[in-house]
Amino acid sequence: MIFGKTTALAFGYDWVLVNGRCHSATVLEMQKRAKSDFRSLREDNTGLLNTRLHKKKILESRMTITKLRALAFVGISSALSATGVTSAYAEQSQLSVATAGTTGVFYAYGGAMANVVSKYVPTISMVAESTGGTVENLKMLGKGQADLATASADVVHEAYIDYEKSKHFRGKKVEMYGLFNMYQQPHHIVTLKNNDISDIEDIRGERVVVGAPGSGTEVKTRMMLESLGITYRDFRPEFLTFTEGVEALQDGTVEAVFLGVNYPAPAIMSLAMTNPVRLLSLSDTQASTIQKTYPFLNTAVIPGDTYKGVPEDTQTVSVQTLVVSGEHLSEENAYQIVKTVFEHKEELENINHAFKQTTLEAAAETMLPLHPGAARYYREVGLLN
Repeated sequence: MIFGKTTALAFGYDWVLVNGRCHSATVLEMQKRAKSDFRSLREDNTGLLNTRLHKKKILESRMTITKLRALAFVGISSALSATGVTSAYAEQSQLSVATAGTTGVFYAYGGAMANVVSKYVPTISMVAESTGGTVENLKMLGKGQADLATASADVVHEAYIDYEKSKHFRGKKVEMYGLFNMYQQPHHIVTLKNNDISDIEDIRGERVVVGAPGSGTEVKTRMMLESLGITYRDFRPEFLTFTEGVEALQDGTVEAVFLGVNYPAPAIMSLAMTNPVRLLSLSDTQASTIQKTYPFLNTAVIPGDTYKGVPEDTQTVSVQTLVVSGEHLSEENAYQIVKTVFEHKEELENINHAFKQTTLEAAAETMLPLHPGAARYYREVGLLN
């Protein structure tokens, strides 16, 4: 870590450190002058060109630049050592959290978590990665391409429990731990009021967006429809992202869109500002049938007036979302992540409203074994015995 950052400094990047900034700035200025002299010598058209003296000056100029780079490295390393930062950065874990598309709540949620954890835990640097959604996230987790992931319980069930029958995971179990529950994610079924669709049964024979390939939305859509006796052969499925799906609905190239996303969904809010929209509500019988088939799909309500032009409540199903980790995340890192999330939840809520639905009381009730580091924190706060 130290070598990479100090080398970047020597090539012109600024790094703010106590007693380090002024020194490095001086070295950089000297280095710029040396490089300028070197370029001047290379472009010299005087009689010195190609003479022994000229070549000697070029060699000396190159040596000066090399020495200055070394000086920048030594100076910044000394500053780090003097402030006690060296060992912390040398041991810093670089972690990634796989989320979803950039317009989804998962991406914003994961980004907020990554920023706050990186801010308060010196030994962790975390970044959020945009992905195709939960299926891709868990595949990345299984391959060691991500350290953490935001996920929905339906896909977690498929990857951890029902993997033998899964077309996505093809008999390969994804080993993972639960860190904490996030929030319930309702399934939106959106159409335009001028379309002749008022019930989920009306999608037969129509062009319908079921979700992006590899997304939790597509998995939940398929589960919902199959439990109601509707298969992809009964209509024309389109596999598009949230943004693409809403644009297709607006353009009239599809008649309905399924979106597994917390409300209010920015893509739907934007659509409702310019187009009269309708949310399809499930009947009590439909919601009960889905839940009997897939117990982790809970009956939920999207409140009226969440979206412009939709004053009535909309009954649908929702799924629990959670943050999971791969099996190689250390106990200490898992502990620090969970501890930071709940100790700085107010700050996280100010960044992303979905954190208001993340509660400590429900955090540990994941459908997966808890990571030992997460369990350690929950025992400390009295949530577990």
